[in-house]
Amino acid sequence: MEGKNVVIHLVINIAATMILGMSNTYQQLVTSLSTSELRWALSKHEDSRVGTNSPFNINHKKSKRVQAWCQWILLIATSLPVHFLANSVIGPSVYYQPPNNVTFHAVAELGRSQQSSYNHSLEYGFRSYEEVGDRACWVAFRTGIYSITQSTFEKGDDITSELERWEYDTVVVNYTEPCNQYANTISVGDLKGKEFNTDLSVPNATLFSIGNCGYERDVACALYGRESGYSSSSEPDESDGVGQKMCRLSVRMSAAIILAGCLTIKAVYMITIMLRARRKIKTQCLTFGDVIAASALDTNLQIQNECLVNAFDGHRHLVQHTCHPKHCRPGAEPSETGDSIGHCQKCKKFNKPNKAADLVHPSIAIKYKKSLLANLGGNAVTQMGILMISSCAMFGISLMLAVFVGISASEFNSICHLPKEEIDLHWQDWIPTCNRGLAHQLKYEFGYFGGFDTAAQLGNLRMNSLSSELAAFAISNGAQLLYSVLYILLIYNFTLITMEHDWGKLETVRDRLRCTIVEGEGFKQSYLLQLPKRVLYPMMGFSALMHWLLGQSISTKETIWSDTADGAKPFEASRYDIVYGAYAIWLSTVLMLAQTGICWWAFTYSREGFMPQMYGSIRACCAATTELKSFLKAGVQWGDLGEGEKFRHAGFSSGEVGDIVPAELYCGRGGFEGMQDASAGLKERKIFSMNS
Repeated sequence: MEGKNVVIHLVINIAATMILGMSNTYQQLVTSLSTSELRWALSKHEDSRVGTNSPFNINHKKSKRVQAWCQWILLIATSLPVHFLANSVIGPSVYYQPPNNVTFHAVAELGRSQQSSYNHSLEYGFRSYEEVGDRACWVAFRTGIYSITQSTFEKGDDITSELERWEYDTVVVNYTEPCNQYANTISVGDLKGKEFNTDLSVPNATLFSIGNCGYERDVACALYGRESGYSSSSEPDESDGVGQKMCRLSVRMSAAIILAGCLTIKAVYMITIMLRARRKIKTQCLTFGDVIAASALDTNLQIQNECLVNAFDGHRHLVQHTCHPKHCRPGAEPSETGDSIGHCQKCKKFNKPNKAADLVHPSIAIKYKKSLLANLGGNAVTQMGILMISSCAMFGISLMLAVFVGISASEFNSICHLPKEEIDLHWQDWIPTCNRGLAHQLKYEFGYFGGFDTAAQLGNLRMNSLSSELAAFAISNGAQLLYSVLYILLIYNFTLITMEHDWGKLETVRDRLRCTIVEGEGFKQSYLLQLPKRVLYPMMGFSALMHWLLGQSISTKETIWSDTADGAKPFEASRYDIVYGAYAIWLSTVLMLAQTGICWWAFTYSREGFMPQMYGSIRACCAATTELKSFLKAGVQWGDLGEGEKFRHAGFSSGEVGDIVPAELYCGRGGFEGMQDASAGLKERKIFSMNS
């Protein structure tokens, strides 16, 4: 059963990772710009990113922004239950039933029954017993059945201690002479609580009584059970040897119904999108190759005169300005653009900016190395901050757990390595522990994976409570939910790193572009789930393994007590226990530290060369295609394209390209014509819609 639990949760986490990967692809479809929106987005927002699933790209769309936001929220809302409930759909449940072996033992005096109880435990081979006087003991005395259904407890009474005694499997009822005639004389159905005393102020009154026989005064019980894993030999016994205990893998229906509903909605949405896209021209730009192909086929999408400007650097803007007395200085010379001193360009009512007006923007060709952190800024810093905090916390927990394991092992060795005579004389309680062995004892105390008996108990939640049910879901999936946030940021940043790596290679190597909206021998159709296979498969495998280990590190185990004694009303109680596994915690800590180190290394990625940095910039792609006329089987390459009227030009070409000339000014071939056309005013551009 333990193996099934581990394997099932591993399969669930692999399936959940694949579902979330597909959801990320559809999020990218929702957030990506179409070819008809590229020029508009650049003129209004200066730049935008391609190839990521950032929801902020939706604000750069020309139309249907509300619809796109609703679709993105739908995908996120149906993904949250996968993060929050996946590991709770199937979980370990331990069922207990009352001890079914009840024997009677007449004693002269209850106070003298303790030694005889201990002797009884040794006689029958039991290694644990407990003297109790619980209310179920009276039911066992009167009916021969140890049952809590007729124990007559009031609402709000804490019966946890009585339920925990169900771990034993044998009840010996000790009673004195006044009770001889009442032992095992009626059925459970006939008891009906009529022997329950509500007024305990009467002298010598007991909670239960009949005739001269009183509860706890004349009747007491001793519960016996072989300890879990006990064996008389040195080899541990892995069987469940206590009580009426049954271990099952239970389907939590509340979590299953919610998860099934969300997955159904997500599946219907995905199928609808695919069916609507059939036999239609693809216009969504998912890779930088799509942007390059679109701008090369439509000159209206090309950005002139900016061939060496890096991604998200400052760009020249053209403003149609109307002077207004509130902010423009009186006496200032009139200006159509508002660039002159004394004119206000902030008021949107009097200014119409064009951030993609093809103004001359020459740049000096300088070889540089700039890291990813310098381009991403807040996103990468946020991810590294969360990673560092998570890694430090997990390392601290693992270290503390290792210290406790060392202390427990030291105590075990100091006692169990004593001579057998001394252990029998002074450490009788340690005999079963020493017989189990050190490894078995450490597993019992600290666990190794989540499950039935392979997890150690950390605490428990309130019994029979809806809030405890919700808390159990949060505890079982909280760590995975936090890691999912990290994984989303990781996907975002690794996507940009991969794009920059592929982009940078085109300065030295001729290659075909990876595209999704066009096909042919001049392109590569290797797009799959947002990232190339060489990056995607390791990341998804790592994510599935990490989610699984975090689910095994801390989880909840449901304990159910069920009493269906004949003639009594059925009774059932449920409680969630918080459990953890030391091995899973240590392994997940190692993986988290490895991920942190890899991210530090990845975020310092830098590329040396003259080619401008792109990192998903649509503007950088559109500025590099002014001389790209065709796509050959050999692919394209970026480099020097020769002299213009005043400046040199660089960009992509399917033909031969030259080496960049250091310290030369690069801008474009038609620099002055572009400047004159832009100065004449904002031109209405016909946005390209790819029809073939």
